[in-house]
Amino acid sequence: MLIAAGCSAPSTDRAGGHAGAKATVLTLANPGGAVEPPQLVAWAKRVERLSKGTIRIKFRDEWREGEARPDVATLGDIREGKADMAWVGARSFDRVGITDFQALLAPMLVDSYELEAKVFEAGIPAKMLRGVRKAGVVGIGVLPGPMARLVGTRTPLVNPDALKGEKIVSQDSALMDASLRALGATVVTAPASTDLTSYGGVQMQLGAVLGRHHDRDAKYVTGNVALWPRALVVVMGQAAHDKLSRQQRAVLAEAIEQTLTQGVDASRSEDRESAPTLCRLGMKFPAASTADLQAMEAALKPVYAGLRKNTRTADWLEQIQYLKETTGVGPDTASCSGRSTTAGPLEGTWTRTMADTDWRHWPGDETWTERPPNGTWTLSFDNGILTKTDPDGETERWPYQAFRDRIHLDGLFTFNATFRLSGDRLTFDTFDFGDCTDCGGYAVTFGGTKQPWARTTVTR
Repeated sequence: MLIAAGCSAPSTDRAGGHAGAKATVLTLANPGGAVEPPQLVAWAKRVERLSKGTIRIKFRDEWREGEARPDVATLGDIREGKADMAWVGARSFDRVGITDFQALLAPMLVDSYELEAKVFEAGIPAKMLRGVRKAGVVGIGVLPGPMARLVGTRTPLVNPDALKGEKIVSQDSALMDASLRALGATVVTAPASTDLTSYGGVQMQLGAVLGRHHDRDAKYVTGNVALWPRALVVVMGQAAHDKLSRQQRAVLAEAIEQTLTQGVDASRSEDRESAPTLCRLGMKFPAASTADLQAMEAALKPVYAGLRKNTRTADWLEQIQYLKETTGVGPDTASCSGRSTTAGPLEGTWTRTMADTDWRHWPGDETWTERPPNGTWTLSFDNGILTKTDPDGETERWPYQAFRDRIHLDGLFTFNATFRLSGDRLTFDTFDFGDCTDCGGYAVTFGGTKQPWARTTVTR
C-alpha cells in the first residue's frame, strides 16, 4: 500500500470560516475500509464548526486494508508521521501492553446503547484514554461505537456448545481472543473482509457484516448477544500534536465531548438500519435462550477473574456494573421483526430491451469501451434490495435507499444517482461513483440509453 501518499504533518489551505483564514488540514488514517465511521464523520464536522473552518479533517480511507492486524500497524504509522492522526479500535491496545480499555470491552458487560451512553457520560473512557501515551501517541478522545455480535456461517452461535471447536474470525485483541476461547471457539485472526466459507463465523458489528457482504457467506446473527462495543479511539502523532496551538488542541478534545451523544445515536442507527437489510438478504437472527445466556456467562467467569487482577480495571468494572444495574436495561437485540412492508415509488420490476442503436456513452465518460449485451435488462426493487439482471442472466444485488429524487446504492462499490419517474417510465441521471475509476459501464447500463425503464410489476 502507498500508505504515505498524500499524508503530511499539518498543512494549510483556504477553507470556510473567517475571511482569509488559513485552515490546518489534519490527515486521519481510516483502517476501517472505504467507509468512514459515522461517529468520526460527525466529530470531523464538529471540529470544523467549532474552529470556524480553520481546522479540517481529511480522511485517508482503506488504510492497511486487507491486513489481519491493521490497528497496531496503524499506531506505528502515526508514531512515524505517515498521517497526522488515526482512529484505532480500543480492542487493539492490549496488543501493545495497554490494558486500560479492557473494562469497557469486557464480554457481555456493555450490551446496550443506553448503558454505553451512561458509561461515556460518566467519563470512564476518557479516563482510560490516558494510557495510550505508552504507545507513543497522543490520545485525542474516545467515541462510542456499535455492538459486536456473533455471526455464524453454518449454524447459530447461541451457546458454548455451538461455538465449541468452531473457527471464529476475530480482529486483533488479546481480550477478545481470550473471551471467544472461553466460549469454546478456536480463534483465527484475519482481515474483516475474509471469506467466511471455511470458518465457523466471525465477531463483528452489523454494519460491517453488511458492508463486508458477509450475507453471502454467513447465515446467522445471534440477535440478543451483544459481545462488546467497538469503541473508536482517536490518536495523534506527537510531532503533529506539537505543531497545534493550545486552542486547536482544545477544539479537537471539545469536539469529542460534543459528539458523544451523536456517536451513540449513530451506532444505534447503524444496527437499526443494517438488521432489516440483512434480513432482506436472507440472514436469520436466532436468539440465545435463558439457559444459553447463563452458560455463556458461566464460561466467561475465568476471563473476569483475570481482569480483576488489575486494580484499575477491577475498579472500572465495578463502576460499569453499577451503571448497568441502575440503568436496568437488558441487552439491545437485533431481529427481523422490524422489517418494513411499505412499498416505495421504485418498488417492483422494471425492464427494457436494448439493441445496437440504443447504446451510447454517458456524457464525459470514456472508461467504458465495450457495448453491454443486447436483449432484455431487468431491475427489481424489493424492500430495500435492488437486483439487476442482464440479458445473459447474470445478476448483481445492492441494498439501496431512495429519498425524493436521489438513490444511493451500496454494494461492491457505492454509487449515487438521481432518478425521474413519469408514470410507469423510469430514467436515471447524474451518476457519482465515488473513488471507483472503472465504473462507467454502470452509467451506461442504468442511464446511457435513449430508452427509459418500463414498469412491469408493482411490489406491495
